[in-house]
Amino acid sequence: MDNLTLSSVRIFVSIASYRDSETPWTLQDLFAKARYPQRIYAGVLWQVAPEDPPEWCRIPEAWASQVRGLQVDAASSMGACWARSRIQRELWQDEEYHLQIDSHSRFAPGWDETVLQVLAECPAHKPVLTTHPIRYEPPDQLSADLLPILTAGRFNDAGILMPKAKGLPKSFVPAKPLPSAFIGAGFVFASSQIIRDVPYDPYLYFHGEEVSMGVRLWTHGYDLFCPNRVILYHDYTDRGRRRHWSDHTDWSVINRRAMIRLRHLLAPQRVEEQDAEALRDVEQYGLGERRNLREYEAFADVDFVRRSIGARAADGQFPLLPAENDEQWRMRRVFTQIYDENLWKAWDTRSGPGSSWEATRTLRNTLAALFKELGIRILLDAGCGDLVWLADITNDLELYLGFDMVPALIERNRVLYGHRKNHFFNVADMSCDPLPRGDALLCRNLLTHLSNSQANDTLRQFKKSEARYLLATTFPDKENRDIEAGQWRPVNLTAPPFSLPPPRRLLPDGEHGACLGVWHLADW
Repeated sequence: MDNLTLSSVRIFVSIASYRDSETPWTLQDLFAKARYPQRIYAGVLWQVAPEDPPEWCRIPEAWASQVRGLQVDAASSMGACWARSRIQRELWQDEEYHLQIDSHSRFAPGWDETVLQVLAECPAHKPVLTTHPIRYEPPDQLSADLLPILTAGRFNDAGILMPKAKGLPKSFVPAKPLPSAFIGAGFVFASSQIIRDVPYDPYLYFHGEEVSMGVRLWTHGYDLFCPNRVILYHDYTDRGRRRHWSDHTDWSVINRRAMIRLRHLLAPQRVEEQDAEALRDVEQYGLGERRNLREYEAFADVDFVRRSIGARAADGQFPLLPAENDEQWRMRRVFTQIYDENLWKAWDTRSGPGSSWEATRTLRNTLAALFKELGIRILLDAGCGDLVWLADITNDLELYLGFDMVPALIERNRVLYGHRKNHFFNVADMSCDPLPRGDALLCRNLLTHLSNSQANDTLRQFKKSEARYLLATTFPDKENRDIEAGQWRPVNLTAPPFSLPPPRRLLPDGEHGACLGVWHLADW
């Protein structure tokens, strides 16, 4: 953004305040630390009790015209999410950007300029900046400049995932904002389009707010990032304010319904209790259709049904996703859908009729003999599928490494074949992910589903692996028409644009002229 844009776009700041003495000072710091305070507009929902000091609702006089407020009796409050929802619906006036903070916050100098610059640096079409801000102690003692990123903390007693932050040392300054899978509700910054696309759910209470909003945003096509610069600080103590659950004896009823609502959203298989009130208007605050829940779990490295947290989630290190028009993204979606819905309708395998046990009997026997003849003891299976057709002979190998891009399929293989001490499975995209070294690479019925450019990229990855042999599907005498990722066509690996040398052997592989070619990688 240029300086003119930086100074002219408007930022709406949502502040839900529950009986909080810090709110006036948060407002004061919000405007005082802004590079262009004239473009900041705050929406505050004060939830106060009759006995609370009136100065808790004080508005800094210099910026009174830029603060919109609602004041409600704290006794009528339904919690933080209810308050944030009301602010979005009643106080936002079409400002271009939306910042959500807590009412006990402090700001870095020039925060408004910085937050817009950092958002613009995110390598995504629909980015969201979020984290748990680092600590300050009132009135204005700011912590050292650690860089907070979000990780998966734990599943609570109700089975709800609780994100937490860890601080990177201040000497570590990433060049770009860091991809994340989680939301920190005390700092969310994005285009205000998120208010229209993913409105805040007023029926949640407190716990679960962050994981719900994170999954909803992600499945609506938004990408989450932790800022690579310190922008905001947060008071994590209880000094000078009350907690909602300390005042409301019925908070547990609201919370129980919120937990049912969250399990309905994220783990419907584990919904054990029915409550119509808990699911009120649930369709308005559901998941998006740009990505699905299974894809989120694979990206975040969590499982909401098993309540498990993987190493990537615990460490807070997440990959940068390709753009939604990227071939990799389309292909991953296609193969995930094929697996989830068993679209190829084979009775014993989700990898298609050509990968059934009966259809591959002859090829399987031929391969068993070939492995012995060529001394193949370590086999890399690129696009392994569900292994139904090959499992009878892989147990005789020293090491079998199966790779596929569908996370649920890989997880299934780990469950079914994990007892085999020589079998290991991992999620990988053959067109870009490096492969370990083995005696042979098996690539059956994968390149037929890739575009020509992706197939060439995959062959280059195979070459880099330094395996001795490549066993890959090829259709001699065919031409290579191009396709979109996820479609199918016969592929001839000796014809342009691949132009591999003639294979040392051709093993017949089913109908339509398919063969499994055997190449020595040193030949090309």
